[in-house]
Amino acid sequence: MIFQSLGGAKLIGANSHFLNIDDIGILLDTGLDPRVDGQGSLPGHDSLIGRMIDALFVSHCHLDHLGALPPTIKRFPHARVFMSYVSSFLYTTMLHNTVNVMEHLRLEKFIDEYPLYSHEDVDLISFIVQGMKFYKTFRVFGHHNPDRGIECAWYPAGHTLGAGGLYIKAKEGRVFYTGDTCSRDQFLIKGADYPDDPVDILITENTLGHEEQGFKRRSEVQRLTRILNETFESKGSVLIPAFALGKTQEILWLINDLKKKKTIPDVSVFVSGLGRAVARIYDLTVEHANRLHENFFFDETEFTVLDSRDLMREGPWLKRPSVILASSGMMLENTPSYFLACRMMREARHTICFAGYVSPDSPAHVVKHSVQGGETILPGLDDRLHRQCRIEQVHFTGHSTRHDILGMIKQLSPKKIVLVHNGSEEAAWWMKSQISEWDPAIEVIVPEIGVSYDL
Repeated sequence: MIFQSLGGAKLIGANSHFLNIDDIGILLDTGLDPRVDGQGSLPGHDSLIGRMIDALFVSHCHLDHLGALPPTIKRFPHARVFMSYVSSFLYTTMLHNTVNVMEHLRLEKFIDEYPLYSHEDVDLISFIVQGMKFYKTFRVFGHHNPDRGIECAWYPAGHTLGAGGLYIKAKEGRVFYTGDTCSRDQFLIKGADYPDDPVDILITENTLGHEEQGFKRRSEVQRLTRILNETFESKGSVLIPAFALGKTQEILWLINDLKKKKTIPDVSVFVSGLGRAVARIYDLTVEHANRLHENFFFDETEFTVLDSRDLMREGPWLKRPSVILASSGMMLENTPSYFLACRMMREARHTICFAGYVSPDSPAHVVKHSVQGGETILPGLDDRLHRQCRIEQVHFTGHSTRHDILGMIKQLSPKKIVLVHNGSEEAAWWMKSQISEWDPAIEVIVPEIGVSYDL
């Protein structure tokens, strides 16, 4: 059994991992690195030249796990694509939006490589994608293993709509790949469910391994309520940078709930267009998703789609107290949250409130750690921003805390662990030391990109 990380090993970005098991070559995810432009954003699939890829498993539809799917299929045309049934409703929406963004960046930043794939490429993938329901066992065969194959099943990962952890039962061993996972209930998505069957090899994310403590959701709701009310009293608006898939819908549900309970005033709520499209898929798939509040539908709530053509001006979202849920969550350059932050940072009445993990090399990190009254430089801007607005942080994470990860490890009790999707190198080494302290017999691997490991 051979494992090789092609991206998203010690750090997050372009997540993709090769696994050869029972002579079947598989890829676990194939994402883009949102911090890098052009071909450099793709996983390092060049190191797989000469290897047969029989199957590609997409754990969920965030672009750092899904975004490189079309060029990966072109490179490995024999591969069949498997994802959860709910994810099969989502992936085309996310990929078509990525094409639109790349076409815009080609003109805006003169990146001749863009787009890396076309809308037609996205549509063609539908012929080889299979969406499988949670817990349903299915068999995957390979070019060098056409008869016996391997048994696979998706388990709800809790991270976002459609997210799944993959369980593989093969002659060489039993493997569980968590993808991005959250063991605790969020507002809309139930916490992860892990296999009861034995696990020999655990390949797990470790995004929050650097954070020392978890946060109680109830106290964070109270904190956000206070932030909202104080901002509205100042006649300002609150910008919450949020991923269009997952965080937007979770916070949108919460804002709707706070308004129903009259703990915040009935202010206007604005949402990015992609967030609205994904919300419709939440409604469409309610019977098949691992959902809480199954009688809640976004089509029955009041909110307005942002006019993305006019974000740098004094739109209605800034003329009156409002909540703005805008992608991207990391405030990447030329996204709605980026443009709105540039506008809102100049006025003391507004608040920018981060609601989850902030990557240390993102524009969001620059904004979060800026000094009120000081000057801030954001990538892509020639002018310095004189920050006057309020910056806040609440914690509604879609990832397991490091203590939750340790709890999962103790529950599954694997013989070997591969730590991927680490929030930092410090997170990886902290988790490795904790596992070794609990059970020195467990081999823990923190993989280097492109290096093969015999599991």
